[in-house]
Amino acid sequence: MKCEEFWSTFPELDAGSEGNIHLEDCPACRARIRRHAELHAGLRTLAAGYRRMETPGRVENRLRTAFRREMGHEMPVVRRRWIPVLTWAAAFALMFALGVFLVKPRRMEAVRPAPQRTVELAVLQPRQDAEGFIPLPNTPGVAADEDDVNLVRVEVPRSAMLALGLDVSAERAGEMVEADVMLGSNGIARAVRFLE
Repeated sequence: MKCEEFWSTFPELDAGSEGNIHLEDCPACRARIRRHAELHAGLRTLAAGYRRMETPGRVENRLRTAFRREMGHEMPVVRRRWIPVLTWAAAFALMFALGVFLVKPRRMEAVRPAPQRTVELAVLQPRQDAEGFIPLPNTPGVAADEDDVNLVRVEVPRSAMLALGLDVSAERAGEMVEADVMLGSNGIARAVRFLE
């Protein structure tokens, strides 16, 4: 096998093959094959180093566009105006489906009449103790053996007597009246005595 024939066909280099026999006989082809192997190994090493590096997609797209333009195979630019419309339509459809799923039809319930309850209005009758003090509503009463109480004299409008169930004429509701307020040890008013 001649050198030109070897390089034009580039046969397989298995043991005992015709290409391998030629390399054993031809030192020039053997040196050339060795340089090719070194170049191949160097390129593989270089490729492994650049494996993590790549160009951005926009550079690749521009390169392809320029290549197609040069070759005369320029692709027509497709306007994708339908993509935003399709996206909005899908969003509205999803919202509508979610609304239908969440808003369930309500069942009509039978209207039941409210139970009739009679409330008897109790007329507040002021209960006075021996000293004339009337306990205030929603406060604990004053025990007879409680020593730690304070008396405070204040002036209040007569209309304050209505809250305790005392009768007050409408003409005199704005007049001021003196009252003794009994304060417990914690400072909370417990009873009142009107002075009149």
